[in-house]
Amino acid sequence: MRHFFFMLLLRNMISSILKFNETLSSSSEVVNPTIMAKINQTWPKLPFTRLAKSADYHIASKELADKLVAKYTHFVLIGIGGSSMGARCIGEITGKKNIYFLDNVDSAEFSHIWSEVKPHLTKTAFICVSKSGSTIEILWNFSQLENLAKEQGCDIIQQSYYVSELTSNPLSNFARKHNRPLLEVPVDIGGRFSVLSPVGLLIAGICGLDITEMQRGAAAALEDKLKVAAICGSFLDSFKRKENITLFWFYNSGFRWFGNWLQQLWAESLGKRTDRDGNPAPAFSTPMIAIGSCDQHSILQQVAHGPKDKFVCFFSFHSVESSQQSVKSVLFDEIKFMEGRNYGELIACQSKATYEALKQNGVSSEFFSLDDSDKSKSLGYLFMFFQLVVATLGEHENINAFDQPGVTLGKEITLQMLKA
Repeated sequence: MRHFFFMLLLRNMISSILKFNETLSSSSEVVNPTIMAKINQTWPKLPFTRLAKSADYHIASKELADKLVAKYTHFVLIGIGGSSMGARCIGEITGKKNIYFLDNVDSAEFSHIWSEVKPHLTKTAFICVSKSGSTIEILWNFSQLENLAKEQGCDIIQQSYYVSELTSNPLSNFARKHNRPLLEVPVDIGGRFSVLSPVGLLIAGICGLDITEMQRGAAAALEDKLKVAAICGSFLDSFKRKENITLFWFYNSGFRWFGNWLQQLWAESLGKRTDRDGNPAPAFSTPMIAIGSCDQHSILQQVAHGPKDKFVCFFSFHSVESSQQSVKSVLFDEIKFMEGRNYGELIACQSKATYEALKQNGVSSEFFSLDDSDKSKSLGYLFMFFQLVVATLGEHENINAFDQPGVTLGKEITLQMLKA
């Protein structure tokens, strides 16, 4: 009986698959003119938007990616936070199994990655990514990789590549000292807004994405002012309703790390104590991530029947819903009506059914449908779209979305403890 309501809804909706024609379509239709005014005023001044237009970073990333793919079979990216999450998202979405991400100082995870690449040391590229060039976790992990490789008689410094600001910093200086390739992270673009720079584009090229199409997708997002304004209006209305959790629900298992990237973008940009004038900042929401039908069986009960303090954004994907893999016969009479159906039909129904169920339970929700038939273009679009949404929310509410003062104290205490 537990799933009786859902199964009834499934029966009724299985043949009614969500259709869409645009790259990203939202159920929001009403645009707040003050949001549009803020967009027109501020977007031309946002440094990260030029990544959709400038060819320099894209060309440099593609050239180095092509060289690395021709020379190596395995790749290790040493980064953390904004220097890793976007790239890791790209690796996950493209399904590459020969790229490893060292983005923590967990010795168990380190040892696992080392055991994977150790047999292929001479065919492994080591890519260090740090905007500031001084992030302790990155310098630490690369040092240990070099120590272990040296014990194996391998000089991985000659197989190392760097992405950082071109300022004088430990990582860039190290690259220059050893005459190693160094790609630029623009000084005026924050780490969490840098995925469309070489921070993400180098890995995109290694993963086989079309970097030019990614740029075109990003440019398309810049043209979608009305869509950005509409969803920003929905978020602002949600904040007014004191919905202090924004739940991004992706019906695509490959979007876990995209969710983590979005979570950082949202939380670090909008979670501020004061506004630009020093006044108490308005309360923004805490971002949460859910994945497909898996999390219908983990958090849906609390979302549906718990406090009405959540705003849920559902995302469906053409690549997933168009799956023709079918189950020709079933073993159980209870699901005989599913015989011959395909996976695309099932997950399309589940996303829409869950959205409708939450609406009936009085939970604020929006539904997005992504045409990701061109993976490169759609991913570039999504990266830019959400950066624009977050930046617009910050500008509208007079919040500096480009700093993270709350992170500094923890770093300072960590250094004090280590140096004691």
